[in-house]
Amino acid sequence: MNFEGKRVVVTGASRGIGRELVKALVEEGATVAATGRSKARLEETRSLTSHPRRVHLCAGDLRIATDVQQIFREAQSSLGHIDVLMNVAGVWHDEGRKYQGPLAAETSAAEIDEVLDVGLKGAFHLTRLVLPEMMRARAGKVVFLSCGFAGPAEAVGWVHYYVTNKAIDALVAGLAAEQRPYNVQVNAVAPWFVATDAVKAFYPDQIAAALTPQRVVDLLLFLASAQADHMSGQTLELRSNADF
Repeated sequence: MNFEGKRVVVTGASRGIGRELVKALVEEGATVAATGRSKARLEETRSLTSHPRRVHLCAGDLRIATDVQQIFREAQSSLGHIDVLMNVAGVWHDEGRKYQGPLAAETSAAEIDEVLDVGLKGAFHLTRLVLPEMMRARAGKVVFLSCGFAGPAEAVGWVHYYVTNKAIDALVAGLAAEQRPYNVQVNAVAPWFVATDAVKAFYPDQIAAALTPQRVVDLLLFLASAQADHMSGQTLELRSNADF
């Protein structure tokens, strides 16, 4: 897909799917504002791209309102105009343990806040800041990364994660309806199980059945491209063969 001349913001760019997405966008000609909490990891992402000079780093924490505003200002200043926003950042596990297992009543308030604040609230706030420019231009794309679930039974052990991703799906549908008159498309990709570093660490027995990050990136690129100009309000699921 051709992203020559396109200016794209990618959250969650310091590792995993976000990092692979930045690499793919740059390879296809885009200039990217890469965001994430760790400046060092963002530097590593930039060094792995084919054209590091086309990657601008906007370090910040999506849980903090002032950081979200600073990320937007730096991205806008670096890119000049934002054609595409890719909301990839989310919290599933930290580096020490997986956020799955305890019932909701046994889950800490801090963990619930972190999952909601990064995956839903931070993405919503950044999108709110980016949209006015797209609306004036009568063009733009906002793409979210969600997660596929077969149903509420799969929420057991991580209700906070389930609620966050179902809310993202609702946000996509609502924003798409609102933005249709402005020719801004809003869509999401919802993979079920992806072979990221966290999955390799906490679910090693499931790797063979998991989706590759590149499969997810390919669909994210499609939704961000001109080929998806007539799609909006869609959450596209990618199913793996993994079984929790």
